[in-house]
Amino acid sequence: MVEEDKLIWIDSIHGQYSVKSGYNMMLNNTGRVEEMTQENWQYLWKIHAPPKAKHLLWRICKGCLPTRTRLQERRVTCPLLCPLCEQSNEDDWHILFNCNDSLQARQAAGLEQVIAARMQQYHTTQDVIKSICHDMDRDTAGLFAVLLWVLWNNRNDKVWNGSTEAGRSLGLKARQLWCEWYSVQTQWQQRPGAEQQQQQVLTWQKPPTGWYKCNADAGFYNELNKSSAGWCLRDHTGSFVKAGTIWNEGKCSIIEGEALALLEAMKAVKDRGITHAIFETDSKNVVDAIHNLRGGTSEFSSLICDIKNVMMFNPNFVVKFIKRQANMVAHTLARAAISWSSRYICETLPPCITPLLNN
Repeated sequence: MVEEDKLIWIDSIHGQYSVKSGYNMMLNNTGRVEEMTQENWQYLWKIHAPPKAKHLLWRICKGCLPTRTRLQERRVTCPLLCPLCEQSNEDDWHILFNCNDSLQARQAAGLEQVIAARMQQYHTTQDVIKSICHDMDRDTAGLFAVLLWVLWNNRNDKVWNGSTEAGRSLGLKARQLWCEWYSVQTQWQQRPGAEQQQQQVLTWQKPPTGWYKCNADAGFYNELNKSSAGWCLRDHTGSFVKAGTIWNEGKCSIIEGEALALLEAMKAVKDRGITHAIFETDSKNVVDAIHNLRGGTSEFSSLICDIKNVMMFNPNFVVKFIKRQANMVAHTLARAAISWSSRYICETLPPCITPLLNN
């Protein structure tokens, strides 16, 4: 049967064009260089601060803070003067470092030396932020992040609500907020059994009595122009039942490979006559697509449709997302797949996963 040609947008999982996917493709094709290296981004995300404060630092470094100067650069009609002091034009540097309230706030927070020294050394807000996150300890950098968050919120309160706080009060407020957040984080980490509870989430769990569990994963070998899949079936006691691998010539996207691995596992379990099975994959995109994707023209959409059809005729097939640490058996099988025949079924326990199953 000859199918009618279809228009497919390859940079979207459902094969349809969107402004977001077009923008991402443009960035990839132009080879845009990030303003900050990956290593420096890691320094920013690892500081001891609430996520909202770290996100604000990231926005500043990406040039996304809507100061009045930046708004006018983007042709938004607004005044230029700082809404707090009304003496200088409002840009990142002024509102966060040069305004009188900002100066008093960092003095009250105990960060005067940390910030002032870098204001003399650097000339942009981004460079000051990167230097503090990179060079200072994570606690000091975290307090600095909370201070900037408090300063920016105080500015917004002035613009939108007409209310403001004194600079010294802002500095004390920033230190109090950071100390309270840090205290809660420390108490949680020191809570008895917290580490064991976290570890339990990252380990494989047995299915309920009468059920089977099948883990699936994909492997990718661009240098060999191959992709692979592996799956492992276990019963409610955790004992090995069956496993299988497959590899194919040609490259595919990660989400397509993960979906194909899950589909292979489902077909194998169905052919064995098993009716109650839990399928686990470490691809959240695939699990979300199974639950939410409605139609589409891409290869990925077709795979998701095939998975849904299998589940429709097998109502006791369940798909769940798990962390990679709990999916290492399937991950190991997918890696070993290219060493075997293109389609390989294991009726006995393969040596490559024996230590993992024993653990």
